[in-house]
Amino acid sequence: EREREREREREMNVVSQHTCTRAAAVVPSPVRDTFAFSSSARAGSSRALSVNVNFNTRKAAVSRLSALSLRTGARSSRPSVSVAATGDDVTVSDTKQKFLEKFAFPLPALYSNVVNELIVVHHLIKYSPKHQYDKIYALGFVSIYDGIMDSYTGDKEIVFNSYMEALEEDPVAYRADAEKLTAWASTLSNVDDLTANEAGSEFQKEFSTYATGFEGRTRLYNKFFAIGMFRLLELASSTDPASLEKLAASLSVPLSKVTSDLATYKGMLSKMTAAKELMEEIIAEQRKKTAQREAERLQASASNGELPNGGGTPSAA
Repeated sequence: EREREREREREMNVVSQHTCTRAAAVVPSPVRDTFAFSSSARAGSSRALSVNVNFNTRKAAVSRLSALSLRTGARSSRPSVSVAATGDDVTVSDTKQKFLEKFAFPLPALYSNVVNELIVVHHLIKYSPKHQYDKIYALGFVSIYDGIMDSYTGDKEIVFNSYMEALEEDPVAYRADAEKLTAWASTLSNVDDLTANEAGSEFQKEFSTYATGFEGRTRLYNKFFAIGMFRLLELASSTDPASLEKLAASLSVPLSKVTSDLATYKGMLSKMTAAKELMEEIIAEQRKKTAQREAERLQASASNGELPNGGGTPSAA
């Protein structure tokens, strides 16, 4: 009986060492070190060795399967499994390309550059994990869009709709929500009527849900929200710093970020205004030069005895 037990122990050791040798070639070093330690156990600890080898063999198998699943599949004849794309797979380039496909007309460089920058910012906000659409956010974007495209001579709504559809957003909802807030805030004259308040008006109650989300970190603050806040204060004639601070506190948004984003927004509008003024000056200068060249041409024609319209000499009556 003792001889049989010794024979079984010898067979177990041979099997264990063989398993360890094969596993060492494919498993990560931490598991490989465990196998090396287990294989050097004494023959008297054969039961413990068996447990260790069986446990680590499973780990090696899992590690090997994981490693194989990450490979390109060149050695496997099975078809690969494809995963459907989600919102996280949409890139900024994809959104820009969608906009170009939907708005297949050239935009003047002054507007094209700004619209492209807006697309980048809006894309990053839209596809952030905690982003949630709300009316203040909609008002903020509509305000900045209308401010930027104010002097655009083309159809602003076609650009707006193409922009929104590229981001898979609803342009009608943005406009409608922005108009609702604009109409409501225009009737107010005090910041207290704007603040988030569970016992206030319907909009104030809705704002309180935004505040709960920001406070619980289930909703993400963004630049368009800050601009929407400022627009509400403008409509209610309450743009003083104390009113801004009170509104930010009620909505549970960081005042430092709000003031920073508003400064950026105002700076961008100032640059747009300066660029428009410069463009108008350039156009006026070009028109002036064109008129001057035409006057010089007419003067040269008159001095050479030519009629201005290139016609013949008048016939005698």
